[in-house]
Amino acid sequence: MKITETMNTYDIALFTIKNKEFEISLEMNDSKDEILFWVAKNNNVTVSAFNPLSLLALVEVFEKYDENWNSIETGNMYDEILNSEM
Repeated sequence: MKITETMNTYDIALFTIKNKEFEISLEMNDSKDEILFWVAKNNNVTVSAFNPLSLLALVEVFEKYDENWNSIETGNMYDEILNSEM
């Protein structure tokens, strides 16, 4: 099986977020013709992202690590993977 980030995966991402009891809304620009952020909120957290898949990923990070997400020792995986591919 292969799954790729495309718009046809947005609905399942939004469905999953809603099933986690988050409310989903949009932050729009002043003229209401551009989405600035997708926003998911529950009792004590607000998560913002540029698209529904990123929003789901950040909701998952919050659920796994809570407010301590930024103190998890991860190393610099981004650069490690990037450099290994070059």
